[in-house]
Amino acid sequence: MTIAILISMLAALVYSLTNYVDKFLVNGVNKIGSSIKTLLVFSTLIAGIVFSPIWLIINGFNIIINIQSLVLILSSAIISIVALYFYFKSLEISDTSIVVVMFQLIPVFSYIMGVIFFNEILSIRQIVGSIIILCSTILISIDFKTKSKKRLKVLPLMTISSFLYALYYILFELAIKNSSYNVCAFYFQISLLVIGVFLLSLNSFRTAFISAIKSNGKKYLSVNIINEFLNLAGMLLENYANVLIPIAIVTVVSRVQVIFVFVIGLIGTILFPKFFNENISKDTVIKKILCITLSIIGFAIAFL
Repeated sequence: MTIAILISMLAALVYSLTNYVDKFLVNGVNKIGSSIKTLLVFSTLIAGIVFSPIWLIINGFNIIINIQSLVLILSSAIISIVALYFYFKSLEISDTSIVVVMFQLIPVFSYIMGVIFFNEILSIRQIVGSIIILCSTILISIDFKTKSKKRLKVLPLMTISSFLYALYYILFELAIKNSSYNVCAFYFQISLLVIGVFLLSLNSFRTAFISAIKSNGKKYLSVNIINEFLNLAGMLLENYANVLIPIAIVTVVSRVQVIFVFVIGLIGTILFPKFFNENISKDTVIKKILCITLSIIGFAIAFL
């Protein structure tokens, strides 16, 4: 079990690195045009072009899937990209560590959807844990020291993103009930490729993409590929841990991602301020620690 827990923590560390790569891509690569539109095109195209062949090989070139699963996969891919958009918008205006804490809303929405769509009944522990998580996300979004509403804008953005990610996970889980995980993963990458081509057909996305290619094409391409491989590595590590220990334990352990994000941001801002721009004032750091602790406690109560 110890090895599996360490693997889960390693997956969380890898995911926390991707959060800062996302932040860099949103704010640090291209100041011309819309970085988010460019990043959405890059993310969908690279994911589709690079990883669909990988999953095809993993499947042994088996691409048989029923229509119901295919529709669910396509729907989940579209929803995940919309969720990604709101996540990028949040990174554009707030600290990475604050945004990641708000991602703790995903299981809360998953619980609610379970009640609505699957007639599940929430236990007292799940309700209490969800309330604690909700309180931590609201608390971290409020800046008592200034009158700025900038951070407060992140709460609705991340609430929408978390809701859509929860919906995406449920649709993907429904899809693999009638098909294998690997086949669904392959068609998910194909769906992303189709979405990327569609985005390129839109004038505003195409203009932003061409502008980025002309100014920082190599950097966008290389950093996005690295980021996608980090995401894949995190997913594979997490899936392997799920085989070794109960999913509930993996889910709780993975919450150390918010700690990793906080520590990386803190150290990075002190040592590499050119690449990291987290708010490390005393009051903000204390509040972040409090909210991170609350969110992890909420997860532990809900899942264990």
